[in-house]
Amino acid sequence: MDKYNIIFCGGGTGGHYYPLMSIKNEISKKVDNKNLYYIGSKYGIESKKINSENIKSLLIPIKGINRSFSLYAIARNCLVFFELFFGLIRVSLFFIKNKPSLIIATGGYASFIPLQIAKIFNVPYFLHEQNSFPGLVTRMFGSKAEKVFLGFENAKNYLKSSHTLFTGNPIYNHSQKDISISLDHKKRTLLILGGSQGSVLLNDIISECIDNEILNNINIIWIAGLKNYDKYKHYNTNSIKVLSFVDNMPYLYDKCDLIVSRSGAMTVSEILQFKKPSILIPFRFSAEDHQVFNAKYLQEKFAALLIQEKDLDCTLLSSKINEICENDRIYNSMKDNIQKIDIPDSVNIISKKIMEHLYAV
Repeated sequence: MDKYNIIFCGGGTGGHYYPLMSIKNEISKKVDNKNLYYIGSKYGIESKKINSENIKSLLIPIKGINRSFSLYAIARNCLVFFELFFGLIRVSLFFIKNKPSLIIATGGYASFIPLQIAKIFNVPYFLHEQNSFPGLVTRMFGSKAEKVFLGFENAKNYLKSSHTLFTGNPIYNHSQKDISISLDHKKRTLLILGGSQGSVLLNDIISECIDNEILNNINIIWIAGLKNYDKYKHYNTNSIKVLSFVDNMPYLYDKCDLIVSRSGAMTVSEILQFKKPSILIPFRFSAEDHQVFNAKYLQEKFAALLIQEKDLDCTLLSSKINEICENDRIYNSMKDNIQKIDIPDSVNIISKKIMEHLYAV
C-alpha cells in the first residue's frame, strides 16, 4: 500500500501554527501509513518551534503584506513579490519530490504558496479557519477546499461558496511546568493576559490602575511579558502576582474568575474551553479587524464585554472590572452564559473528516 504523504502548512503567528500542530499530532496518532511534512515561513513562530515536532519541513523566506500606507510599506510589499516568485519555485520542487496526497492548512501568509501549488497540481486540501471573520487566504482558497473547518460558527456567513463545518479551534497540548500561586480566596481573581511579549497598552493601564489604588478588592495575576517583567515586578504583593511568562495556562485559567485580554482566536477559544467571563480589548492593528469579530462573538452571547482600544483608559477599565467582580448578579450571568456555549471536540472531528477522505481515495 502506498503511503499517505500529508503536508501541513500554516504559521507566521501562534494562532495559525498551534492549531495546525494539534491537528498534526492527532493525525500522526491515527494514521499509520503516512509521511508527514510541514511548510512554513522562516520568519514566523514556526522557525523556532518546528524542529521539536520531529517532522520534515521546508521554511521559505516569505512575509505577510504590510497593510499600512507608507514608503516602507510600499518597498516591503514590492519585496514580497520577489519572495513569492522564489517561494513558488521551491514549494513546487518540494511537491514534485514528495508527491503529496493531501494538504492541511490553517491560513495565514505561510499557507498561500502551498495552497496555490496544490491547486496547480490538483492536490486536495482541507482548511481550518480560526477566526470569526475568515482571513484572506481562507476566502481565496475556501471554495475549492474539501472542507473548511470553522473555529467560530458565524464564520460560515462569509464563506457561502465553501463546504464548511463548525469544529471549534483545536487547543495545542504541550508539556506544562508545575506552578503554585497563593492568593486570598475571599476575593475574586483577575487574570491579565498580554502574551509572551506582553501588551504595552494593557501593562500601562493596569499599572496606572494599581498606582491609583482603584483595583484594591481583587487579586491580580498579571502576565507582563518576558521583556517587561523587570519594569513591573515591583508591583508584586500578596494580592498582585506579576509574571513574565507562564508555561501552564490551564492552571491560571482555573485560578482566575475574570480575564482581561486581547481577543486573538486561540485566546478566545481557551476562554471558551475554561468557561471564564472576560473583558476583551481587540488589537486595533489585527488583520481585517478579526479580533473585533472574535470579541463580538462572545459579547453577543453576553459572556464577555468588548472595549475598543480607542475607548480604553484606566477609569473605564477599572470601573468595568470592579462592576463585574463586585456585582454577583452581573458576574453570575456572564458565567452562566459562557457555560451555555457548546464547544465541539474539535481535533477529533477534524481528524475524523480527514481520515474519511484519506481512506475513501
